[in-house]
Amino acid sequence: MSCCDERSCDCIVTAGPGVTVDGDGSTGAPYVIGAAGGGGGPTALTVTDSPTVDLTLTGAGTAVDPYNVTAEVIVDPAPPGGGTELLHAGPNGLSLECADVRGCFSAGDGAGYDPDTGVITARPSTDAGNGLSYGTDGGLLVPSAAALTVGCGLQGEGTAAAPLAAFPIAGEQPWADDWDCDAAANSTLKCDPDSGALWTPPEHTSAAVTLQQNHPIPAPTFTGTGGFVLVDADVWSEGRYTADSLTTCRGVSFSTAFTGHVEATWTSGAVFDLGYAVTIDGGGPAVRVMHSKLQAGGTAGHERWTVAVSQAAVLAAHTGYVVRVYPAINVVSGSVTLNQWITDTHLIAITR
Repeated sequence: MSCCDERSCDCIVTAGPGVTVDGDGSTGAPYVIGAAGGGGGPTALTVTDSPTVDLTLTGAGTAVDPYNVTAEVIVDPAPPGGGTELLHAGPNGLSLECADVRGCFSAGDGAGYDPDTGVITARPSTDAGNGLSYGTDGGLLVPSAAALTVGCGLQGEGTAAAPLAAFPIAGEQPWADDWDCDAAANSTLKCDPDSGALWTPPEHTSAAVTLQQNHPIPAPTFTGTGGFVLVDADVWSEGRYTADSLTTCRGVSFSTAFTGHVEATWTSGAVFDLGYAVTIDGGGPAVRVMHSKLQAGGTAGHERWTVAVSQAAVLAAHTGYVVRVYPAINVVSGSVTLNQWITDTHLIAITR
């Protein structure tokens, strides 16, 4: 069927831009509509590279072999500044990792830098007197004078006007005001290099005691003893220092004094000696003579005498000491009765 059944036809086809129309719409010459050729052939496709992109064109631009445009990024292998290229082109695109750029940084004055971790920190000076430190929040801190806590033995505020100083209760005084010897060789105030603490030798201490013993002797009588004998092996007085009981640091000067009060009666012609048998640290006894009647008399006698014996020693630290005395008598002639024997014991211990 044609566009118009009659010769007179209102069906008109007009070509627009990019379109061609051929024929008059009749049965013998129907309209043929096509695309304008733009010069009579297909338009060519080209690609142009840039400094950072390399483009590649493949294909003929046909339905069977269409155009294919691909692009690769251009990474400069020799940067113009002379450094190392850090940008990487991989199968998933461009990449730049932290580790690649850590070697590009270095620490200047006042800063610290760890190229292994990339951590940048402030770097306070380690010089003596530097008050800069890190606060509890990690920030830099310089304590103010008001924040300075002054401990025992110190005074001042830590400022130029009131510097931190030792606090002697009696104030300042030159060594030479009291001593004419060398201060460095004789002063006892020292500083421990390990802890920085000041120290002086341990305090001196002393102890003293006096006790009296009325020895329980039942008025024994002695004749011709042939030398000194003990009045009674169970009658004795003792001075003892137990190690470390006065001090755990210093040595000790230990002294003992035994004062005996003896009441004796003797027969006519008696000759005799009185003394104490002394033992030290459990050793053998050694008699110390304290009173003697050396000449035989024509009559008997009855008297009281006071006698004394003492012992002293300088003991090293952690050392004990025991002095024990036993009443002793030596009767050469006649007989002697001991009615009473009292011993006063005096002990004194002083640290060295």
